[in-house]
Amino acid sequence: MGNIKWRSLGWVMFLILILNMGCQDPILVGSELLEDEKLNLGYTDSLSMRSQTIAGERLVTHRPSVDYRTYLLGQLNDNIFGKVSAEIYLSHELQSTKPNYHLNTAPLKFDSLVLVLLYDTLATYANQNAAHKIELFQLTEMFAETDTFYSDINLGYNSVPLVETSLVTRPKDSVSILDHVTRKIIKLAPQMRLRLDDNFGTLLLNNSGAASNDTAFVDFIKGFYLKSTPLSNPSIVGFNFSNNALNTQNAVNKLIMYYTVGDTTRKEYQYLINPTTINRFVHDISGSIVEDVINNPSKGDSLTYLQAMGGVKTFVHFNDLSFLDDKLINKVELEVFVADLPGQNGTYTTPLQLIASRKKTEGGFELIPDVAQLISSGLYITDVFGGVSQGTGTLKSYRMNITNHIKRAVKDKTYNSDLYLGVLNESETSRRAVFYGAKHSSYPMKLKVSYTKI
Repeated sequence: MGNIKWRSLGWVMFLILILNMGCQDPILVGSELLEDEKLNLGYTDSLSMRSQTIAGERLVTHRPSVDYRTYLLGQLNDNIFGKVSAEIYLSHELQSTKPNYHLNTAPLKFDSLVLVLLYDTLATYANQNAAHKIELFQLTEMFAETDTFYSDINLGYNSVPLVETSLVTRPKDSVSILDHVTRKIIKLAPQMRLRLDDNFGTLLLNNSGAASNDTAFVDFIKGFYLKSTPLSNPSIVGFNFSNNALNTQNAVNKLIMYYTVGDTTRKEYQYLINPTTINRFVHDISGSIVEDVINNPSKGDSLTYLQAMGGVKTFVHFNDLSFLDDKLINKVELEVFVADLPGQNGTYTTPLQLIASRKKTEGGFELIPDVAQLISSGLYITDVFGGVSQGTGTLKSYRMNITNHIKRAVKDKTYNSDLYLGVLNESETSRRAVFYGAKHSSYPMKLKVSYTKI
């Protein structure tokens, strides 16, 4: 009995000791680690913010020496974001081996001139298999390969189309055609094939100068303007115009001249697509919800909007960061929740990767340090910065690690901490999103800060 009594008393004393230790606010860390300093950890997600939607800016859609992969074609139109059209300017060049059809002594017969464009199977947006009215026009002016081009470019073109056709885009389906030379059915990668006006093709075939001289060829062709109008449902398709898809020996993207020498010898010549290809984006927000929220910034505290292709951006302002002045900041994360709007998130999928920028004192924008450092180091920004959609069901969010950005803003009061949320590689994607704003009643944006009191 005595042993049991003393044993019970020992347990009681041990519990009292543990409880007393638990009631102390500081955590005492071993002296071998922190020299007996008291460590106070804190957390807050209640710092005040303001959000709004701002107009987008033009984008670079071609820069020499940059290998752009995806070029967009089509149109979206709804009452939320308004209308945006994606159009393409492209030009062609002769291969290193020039055509020899102009050297034949036998009669030449023109068969067809076909523009072939390789689909980017992952770039289709809104409706996957939509009917499009496709038009191709010849440019009246040339553009230089050495220039940088922006999405608001507007080049002149002949009003009479070289192609005017309706087709259903099928970016994931292979295509079977009758091979012009072998007369066999062959299966090809998913592609759009457009037959140009026969008169134009005949003129090209009969132009001996354009067949033997690069300058004469470019002067004849000049370039093409490609546009598409979906006939029923909103739809944008993408084409793979990466350098490998344009310049390799078996590149799919090309302009093909089909012709016959004499009576029976069928031949073809393939003109390359020049890497200097330009995307043009045209936004019209007249009468849309986006136009209203831009003109009424206070509405951004309920909902904000984000669109690629130079569309609108979400702006976030931190009202007061002085609470952190005497804190050692461990981690800062901005969380924004995707608004579940009827008929939107099913058809219009949200961006795969967000980025965050800030406005520089001297003007212009730059990526915040948390993003810029990762990109300059060749690291995946998702692993550290985040910025990808997560969550299940109808409630999804994006979380972004902006620790270095906020640390610098707290340390340097001249540093502009305002954030501009955008889409990574936005010239190559059509995606968009609607977010709950900073003061939404149920799912407000949150700035989650873990810190140490000092």
